[in-house]
Amino acid sequence: MDHRIVSLPAFTVVGLEHIARSPSGIGTLWERFLTREHEVAPLAEPGIAYGVCAPLPDGMLRYVAGLPVSDDAAVPEGMVKFQVPAQKYGVFTHRGVAMQIGETIRTIHTRLLPKLGLRAHAGVEFERYDERFVAPDDPASETDLYIPVE
Repeated sequence: MDHRIVSLPAFTVVGLEHIARSPSGIGTLWERFLTREHEVAPLAEPGIAYGVCAPLPDGMLRYVAGLPVSDDAAVPEGMVKFQVPAQKYGVFTHRGVAMQIGETIRTIHTRLLPKLGLRAHAGVEFERYDERFVAPDDPASETDLYIPVE
């Protein structure tokens, strides 16, 4: 799997959130968000969407399906603003349907990072969706996965 290492500055995402012990329900979250994405403005990166996952102290996961905005962007009713911290990331490209992203992330953590001599750093991971993401069920879709590394 192709990879690269990047250091990114902090950025802000506005969208809908899902808090749970597992990633189940994320597909439904995206369906709800897509009907409201037009409410998020102004966009910092038109044509880009993010799925941001942050571990919570109690073992739960916070997932935000959203769009990148300027720091001072308004937050539509029922949505949240999330600040992704500046970090160093290993970037891996998932090719295939969205339902298999979790499996790809597990493979990255259990096999690819150790093989590359990298260690995952506890922090915010995210999916970056651009024009290569055709549709959730399209096997030709591509999604970049950003894993914080040391």
